[in-house]
Amino acid sequence: MTRKLYLGDPYRTTFEGRIVRRVETPDGPAVVLEETYFYPESGGQPHDLGTFDGISVRRIEEQGDDVLHILTEMPDRDRVVCVVDGKRRRDHMQQHSGQHILSAAFLQVAGAPTLSFHLGSATSTIDLDASVLAEEVLQAAEHQANLAVRNATAIRSYFVQPEEAARLELRKTPDVEGTLRVVEVEGVDRQACCGTHPRNAAEVGPILIRGAERLKNGTRVEFVCGDRALGDYHVSIQRLRALSRALSASPEALVQAATHLVEEKTSLRKSLLSLREEIIQHRARQLAEGAVRSSVIVQQVADVTPGELRQLGIYLTQEPGRVACLGCTADQRAHLVFARSADVTRDMADLLRHSLGAVDGQGGGSGQIAQGGGPRVEGLPEALQVARRDLEEKL
Repeated sequence: MTRKLYLGDPYRTTFEGRIVRRVETPDGPAVVLEETYFYPESGGQPHDLGTFDGISVRRIEEQGDDVLHILTEMPDRDRVVCVVDGKRRRDHMQQHSGQHILSAAFLQVAGAPTLSFHLGSATSTIDLDASVLAEEVLQAAEHQANLAVRNATAIRSYFVQPEEAARLELRKTPDVEGTLRVVEVEGVDRQACCGTHPRNAAEVGPILIRGAERLKNGTRVEFVCGDRALGDYHVSIQRLRALSRALSASPEALVQAATHLVEEKTSLRKSLLSLREEIIQHRARQLAEGAVRSSVIVQQVADVTPGELRQLGIYLTQEPGRVACLGCTADQRAHLVFARSADVTRDMADLLRHSLGAVDGQGGGSGQIAQGGGPRVEGLPEALQVARRDLEEKL
């Protein structure tokens, strides 16, 4: 049984460990120490990283009563110098303790209990049993949580027996037997937990809610604490400054400037679509006037999108007795649109199927209009010629 020293002293990051068992796992060699300060993944908190005599730790996990240290290679000695990644440990302590405080705040201001917790590499989340949380509620919970930080509220952990745990009014009582470890944020929260936590809430640092989203059965709140919150603040400031320079606007006027740009873009897009529509109609007239046989138009068209190619086919076949077989290239693919006037009986979907082989393509449609495409761009002229020959034989 490994003695889990991280429960009593989460600040210790260097120690000498004695290997009592060596095993091979699918993830690499692993060792069990007599006692360890390395935290295994548990309760939503990721495992520690670090080194054993300079050998990197891949993962730490519990195996029954033992803590398994999975390494990149097996150490030679039974006595090894172990170093826990202190920056990672500090980060996890801040995020996990911040979660306890924030969960208690949501319970207090919104009556919303926490269903689950995930400590991510960049941000963390809690899932709350609450369907709707207004912005004011998020702000109130954030404010309440940071009161504990500003007051440097004490955080302590201790072990209790099940009957004593029942009297402590824990935020959530786990379904376990035997001794229970309790982490208490004095006057704020009392929760069963096996994670690593600092001595007081001031070490957690600022608690920042980044946003919330509706889930099927509740609400997910994204947050950062401590060093992550400060990093998030610095990144946000840098982005604001960059936007201010790009838009030639003060930070206070950024929303107004961005709104103006969106409105301007919408107006320009409408104008552009109108101009493109006029161009497509003009090109349709040019194609119709330049066709050798006005009833059959077979043409590869430059500088159009697949959608515009379809629109061009529709315009060309508004006149009676006309078939249009058009092609273009876009996004490194060949595109085909075959269309006919309502009084022509030739099946355009069938005609397209005969031509798609030249571009290694797929497609479909109706008897009146069909479209498709394929990756073999160089086969586009051949595809159009196949359609031309087919039309000349059957029309």
